[in-house]
Amino acid sequence: MDYSKLLQAILDIAEEMLVCGAEVERVEDSIERMCDAYGCTRTNAFIITSNIQVTFEDPHGNIITQIRRIVRNDVNFDRLDYLNDLSRYVCANRPDVPELMERYEEVMNRKQLPVWVEYLGAVLASSGFAVFFGGNIYDGIYAAVLGIIITAVQRVLGKYEKNPLALTFISSLIAGFAAVFAVPARFGIHVDKVMIGGIMLLIPGIALTNSIRDLLAGDIGTGLLRLANSLLLAAAVAFGFALPMILKGGMM
Repeated sequence: MDYSKLLQAILDIAEEMLVCGAEVERVEDSIERMCDAYGCTRTNAFIITSNIQVTFEDPHGNIITQIRRIVRNDVNFDRLDYLNDLSRYVCANRPDVPELMERYEEVMNRKQLPVWVEYLGAVLASSGFAVFFGGNIYDGIYAAVLGIIITAVQRVLGKYEKNPLALTFISSLIAGFAAVFAVPARFGIHVDKVMIGGIMLLIPGIALTNSIRDLLAGDIGTGLLRLANSLLLAAAVAFGFALPMILKGGMM
């Protein structure tokens, strides 16, 4: 067994779990359990949102350490479910490294949901929130269109812009202009309700929830990092929607 390759494979699984939205504490626990299953001792895993560090002693007495830099963030609970299953399979069956990598690639190459499902979710969420916060049926319809615009912008620009703060600001700015200047001021349409529907698609709710959860679990460093990131993203959303309103001279 090449334990350096084994640790590399385990880190691949851990990295994708973290990127998909797993709790830091659970990822650390999964790493330790997988390493222990192969007879490694003195396993130490330390994780924050942008870094994974793992050290263990293999059965031959060699100390092996690897560090992984995390630069992505793509919440995907469906993939996370399969990665959790893979980590349990590793602990129960201890496959060799080639089999482990093969099963990992199977999880990563699983067919994703069709694009129309993402747009449908955006339409339902944006229109639903617009109506929930006091809008009428016309507000819901225009909020649904705004949801389509936001999703399209993020899908297109996401291929070129990897900075989530910049991507969120650009998406908010385009959505703000679309809501302020494109929504007709008739049929009883309320631009503020339309904008609320679009804002709800961009608010970092999952990241903020994860930050509070990490703080309560005792992962202070990770919790503070996620909290700071969430607040910056929320500020980008607010400024992106506010700028078109300022340029128009305020909202009635």
